[in-house]
Amino acid sequence: MKAVLDTSVLAAAFLARGGVNDQVLKAGGGNYELCLSEGILEELRRVLLTYRRIRDRYRYADEDVKEFIRRLRNVGCVVNKWPEIRVIKEDPADDMILACALAAGAEYLVSKDAHLKDLGNYQGVKIVSTDEFLQLLRRKP
Repeated sequence: MKAVLDTSVLAAAFLARGGVNDQVLKAGGGNYELCLSEGILEELRRVLLTYRRIRDRYRYADEDVKEFIRRLRNVGCVVNKWPEIRVIKEDPADDMILACALAAGAEYLVSKDAHLKDLGNYQGVKIVSTDEFLQLLRRKP
C-alpha cells in the first residue's frame, strides 16, 4: 500500500514526537510505502525553517529540520514528476500534494487539510485524516 502524507502531517510529526502524526509516519515501511515529492519536501523545509509562529512556539535547530528531511528522503519514495492539476480552487498549493499521490500511484493521501479532506476521494486516491489512517493500519492484517 502506498500513501502520501501532506506537509501539515509531516510538520506535525516533526514537532510533536509521539503524537498521532508521528505514529502514522513511524508506521511506514512495514505497513505502507511513504511517497513524497520534491515539492512536498521543499514546502516542509520552508514551513519548518521560516514560519515565525512555529519557530517561536517550538525550539529546534535548523540542522534538525535538515536531518528530518534527509531521513524522509531515505525512507520514502520521492517522485520527481507529477501531473499539473487544478482541483483545489480554495488553495491551489494543495494541488501539488494531490498530484504527488496520483504520480506515485498512492491509494491514500493522509491530510489535516480541510480542502483536501473535503474531496474524500480523487481518481482512486482516498483522502483521510491521520486518525482514520492510523485506525486503518491497526486493522490491517
